[in-house]
Amino acid sequence: MRTSSHLRQARLPAGLALHYAVLFLPFGLAVWWLAEQGLGELAGKPWQALFVAGGIYLGSHCVRAVRLAIMASRLLGISGRSSALLHLVTSPGALVIPFKLGEILRLHQLWYLGKSFPGALIIILLERFFDGLMILVLLVVVYAYHGPLATGPMVLLAVTGLAVLAGLVVFVLGPGILRAVQHYVVLNHRNPNSLRHLGQLDGLRQITTRGADLFRVQGPVLLVMSMVIWGLEALAATVLAYTSANFVETSGIVLLAERVFEGPVASFQGAIGAWSSLCLLSLALVWPLAMWIYLPRVRNEPLRAQNRTGAL
Repeated sequence: MRTSSHLRQARLPAGLALHYAVLFLPFGLAVWWLAEQGLGELAGKPWQALFVAGGIYLGSHCVRAVRLAIMASRLLGISGRSSALLHLVTSPGALVIPFKLGEILRLHQLWYLGKSFPGALIIILLERFFDGLMILVLLVVVYAYHGPLATGPMVLLAVTGLAVLAGLVVFVLGPGILRAVQHYVVLNHRNPNSLRHLGQLDGLRQITTRGADLFRVQGPVLLVMSMVIWGLEALAATVLAYTSANFVETSGIVLLAERVFEGPVASFQGAIGAWSSLCLLSLALVWPLAMWIYLPRVRNEPLRAQNRTGAL
């Protein structure tokens, strides 16, 4: 018994250490990247354009933070302030890690604060669903002005389409499917081993149902917010692209698309390195303040979330 108690007492510091490592190490990677090459990409650009574009881009992430707060407070019971700060402290690391794998950082933080992995996963899926819709629109615009896309963007287009389809399946059909599975298990497999998993299945059905309710009630609001987010990012990219000698009307859209798809998608040879560096620098500048406010909330927020929603 004493050994078990010691293990439980040691688990909390170990969990906090892992939690802080997930927060600080990716930011260290972002700072290293900026120091090695990011700041050099911005050299020679007019500081007025960098200031305006960076401010607009940061504004888009403030809207993203509010969007996350709406979802996380409804599904996981995480306070709006903690949810918004969570977005800001994970964004630099999420931006510098390739292939969108940085979303794992946000998934971990949502899981840690909300104490529900299915709930955290559904929130990430909701975010990707609405962003996926905007990415599809972005690709249509790029295709209309610049013709067929390269292989890389087409692969990512297929992945984005699958993410949107998965979101529709989960939020439209998911609760009914899980309810039918529960009913089937109760009627046809009433053995102790199967019934033992009914509680987990019911918890997944509950969080999926709440996600579907959020999708139905707040879907229009979240869609408008997503349009604002991507509109601001396109505007910021346009401001930066305006400093390039070969600027055309759609240069900002193409520059945004090149950053999203991590490679060229059209003939515009814009400063993709400068755009990526500006995005990362804008987020890195607000990270210390956001982290300073966020850290004191880390220890108590999981308990507050469970008191609001119950453990799932």
